[in-house]
Amino acid sequence: MRKELIRRKISLMNAKKSMEELTYLELIDFEKNGSPWLELLGSKLKEFRKIDSTPTYTKPMGEDEDNIILWIKESLCFFSEKKNLFISVPKCSDPVWANVKVVDFTKAIEELWHISELDDFLIVDKTTGKIAQIFCEEKDYEIHIGMCDITRFKK
Repeated sequence: MRKELIRRKISLMNAKKSMEELTYLELIDFEKNGSPWLELLGSKLKEFRKIDSTPTYTKPMGEDEDNIILWIKESLCFFSEKKNLFISVPKCSDPVWANVKVVDFTKAIEELWHISELDDFLIVDKTTGKIAQIFCEEKDYEIHIGMCDITRFKK
């Protein structure tokens, strides 16, 4: 129990440092462990990571980085007008989620791409339940997009 608390505290310190590196996403707050949102997202993320899962979009690795970033921005255009998002904070040994204010969506995607390890990041819109995960799988970049049932949060 004590080791877990220490590990969580270290993860939160790392998350704070990562968030300070982002200039186009402003931290509102970190999501608490045991949050119903984390429970809701867990099953969708497992679907995305299944061995034979089918991504919504794929792009072969090896292309120019600017083209990859443009492809991601275009694929996630449905998030572009959102003022607040929910992200998995990059560069954390244990998952840390943050509610963030979007200053500039296009620039935020670039920052997330550059700061994330292994070109892996997650974005969620809590108002719609739409979730997107971007990651590298074998020789392709994959974007998985899904919907979470948020009806219990709207009551």
